[in-house]
Amino acid sequence: MAHGEQAGGDELPARRLTQDEKERLKAEFGARLRVLLDLAGLSTRKFEARFPAYQAARIRNYTRGSNLPPWEFLDDLLNEVSRRIDDPAAPQRRAELFTAYRTVLIDVGADPHGSDQNSLLLRLLDGEDLLRRYREELAHVRARENQLRTDLEEQIRQTRTSPGTDNQDRRQQLEEETRALAQRRGDLVRHSDALVAELDDCRARLTTLERTDASNDLVPANTSGGTGPHHPALPPLPTWAPTAPQPPTWAPTPPRPPKKTGGRRALRLTGAALAIVLLAAGGAAAGIWASSLNDNKNDQTAPPSSQPATPPESPTPEPTTPPPSTSPTATETPSQTPSTPATPQPDKIRWTGSVSLTALNLDTVPPKVLSSNSGASIWVSYTHEEPEQATLYGQPGGFFTVEPTIATWDGQEKPNRQECSDRISTHSAESLPIAPGSRFCATTAEDRFSYIEVGKMDKGTRAYQGTVTVWED
Repeated sequence: MAHGEQAGGDELPARRLTQDEKERLKAEFGARLRVLLDLAGLSTRKFEARFPAYQAARIRNYTRGSNLPPWEFLDDLLNEVSRRIDDPAAPQRRAELFTAYRTVLIDVGADPHGSDQNSLLLRLLDGEDLLRRYREELAHVRARENQLRTDLEEQIRQTRTSPGTDNQDRRQQLEEETRALAQRRGDLVRHSDALVAELDDCRARLTTLERTDASNDLVPANTSGGTGPHHPALPPLPTWAPTAPQPPTWAPTPPRPPKKTGGRRALRLTGAALAIVLLAAGGAAAGIWASSLNDNKNDQTAPPSSQPATPPESPTPEPTTPPPSTSPTATETPSQTPSTPATPQPDKIRWTGSVSLTALNLDTVPPKVLSSNSGASIWVSYTHEEPEQATLYGQPGGFFTVEPTIATWDGQEKPNRQECSDRISTHSAESLPIAPGSRFCATTAEDRFSYIEVGKMDKGTRAYQGTVTVWED
């Protein structure tokens, strides 16, 4: 589509405008829509009759500048104008209109990371452009696959008649390219399907905003997690890059796993490997030590089975159990615990305290409440109608994606840093339901670990309060 010309360029810089200037820009754009309706020979009622998705009241809001329309409305309106008049410069006028549309969106405060009405319109505009490029690339990939299939069949025939090295090498090259294209086609299909679902979600949120007559101006979030006294916050969508998206370089691997999730898994593997080597060499005591290192929660005493390995030298037969003074030798002997400290060092806490559970950067001290989920360690999405039905998300990933960097904690006691690391390593998720009493472990952008306990809902900010603990690296 023509508006992709603008979406493919650099992000337009946001300007600091007063409310009056924003209203003027929207009114000027609405006047352009009014002219286009006149050129198409359609009133708002007739346009509604032709396109039932747009109610006449909504169209009047667009032409008055009360609200900016979705890009689909502009596309339908331009098509109607093209049906009515023959304009050789129609493609250029289309590109110019969409350029002006995107400029107005950004000037009035649209943010690619936001979830207000204008931001959703901008996300739809750029998201549809990216979807179009996905599909164009997919068409090229399929066309190339068809050509490769023909070339490969011809090469197979040549290899059978002339089984030379050159023919075999050429056949191998064609087969490798065919496999690479099949992988790329699969990636394109998966990314396109995910993007379609996210764009549909954008449209649903826009419909909700228009039905509730919510303002379409971006209102900065306050430090309590709200978005102003007259504009109830809708849950933010997963973030995407602020610049216009470019076609990705596809990798044959699935989306990346969570960032560092701790070293316990590596510790287990190292301990197990060390135990096998030492046991194979006959070092039974050292093998027991490696097993105890693998489970760092149970390193106070050695297993009872290791005690008979060093019988007392005293001939006195009376004690049937070792005296209390000799029982700790299994753990105190340097040969059995050469690198285990006698007293574990406590975890160093970076910050702990209460905070409003909205979008939080847990790497700052204290955690910073953000106006969007961009750069957030965790963020909570609250439904507009019932904020108690909320969802906790991990770190934002790529375009409309979230990384699996959170996990529920269901232990009886508060976890330590290593336990949170282990839990994320084995039970990580992209999103989890949140309610009073819920407990979670999370990874920050700078690879720290944190623990969150959810408290009561604050009726004023319509956000849960919580207690957060963040450990040092």
